Amino acid sequence: MRSIIAGLSLVAVLLVVGCNVLSPHARDNGRVVTEAPMPKVEDLVRYLNTNAKLIGDTDALKCTNLEIDCRADRQTVGLGGWMMCQKPRNFRLQAKVIGQPAVDIGSNNDEFWYWISKNEPPYLFHCSYEALGRGANVPFPFQPDMVVTALGIASYDPAKNYQLNVPKGKNYFELIENTTSPQGQPIQKVVVFRRNGVAPPDPQVIAYALRDSKGNNICIANIKSVQPNRETTAILPKEVSFDWPAVKLKMTMKLNDLQVVKTNADTPDRVFSRRNLNYQAYDLATRSLDGAGLQQAGAAGPVGMR
Repeated sequence: MRSIIAGLSLVAVLLVVGCNVLSPHARDNGRVVTEAPMPKVEDLVRYLNTNAKLIGDTDALKCTNLEIDCRADRQTVGLGGWMMCQKPRNFRLQAKVIGQPAVDIGSNNDEFWYWISKNEPPYLFHCSYEALGRGANVPFPFQPDMVVTALGIASYDPAKNYQLNVPKGKNYFELIENTTSPQGQPIQKVVVFRRNGVAPPDPQVIAYALRDSKGNNICIANIKSVQPNRETTAILPKEVSFDWPAVKLKMTMKLNDLQVVKTNADTPDRVFSRRNLNYQAYDLATRSLDGAGLQQAGAAGPVGMR
């Protein structure tokens, strides 16, 4: 159980919602797909941005009936809880196991954090984005906007130089952006489109992914189904399956009542903050407890994070 729950620390910072990047091959169902005209990059970027703009800067996505199934070490654990997300970096997820608090994950413009009840010790781990950019050793793959991306509300700069990969005979194509991680390492962000037009609950965008410089998958978010939001008409995910191959962790999220809600001036302090969490805090950048001196060289880090 501890290894499964500890694995959710990845959710903390990557959920933050995509080699060949998928498992989209299963979507071909063994069929040979007729080649369609080559899509234009600008049209794909426009499609993504049009949907993202339907969710305003003061809007947030909120789900109060969140189901999570997490698989690791050939074991499965189910959690239930709620989450709230606002672009570009505001995120909060709280979940329980058998009615008991198990996970608290969050992010804002300054930092990210996570608390896992089954960790030993059960510290509130946190790290600032500034420290992350300076090369803080956070030993798991991290991309702060992944959750926003997986939820379909990320914005894409039309001026960037994207690549288009159109595999012959496949029912999908990939929009690829070469960029860097917060630690300055080269990575690729990939958006995978179904080639043929579909309507909800079938997703047009079937996956998002991160790849390292060698083309290895860091994280894959497969979009299983989508739902149109009644108020904004934005297409939002209904079920998302995440896969972190390096740590053999898979997680499925079912967003049963995903809503678009307005935020106000006090929302960041109320929701996207660890200020009111009464747990002993541990800084991943300094590898020390808050209020304590730096650990001696070679001292152990947090469980599951070495």
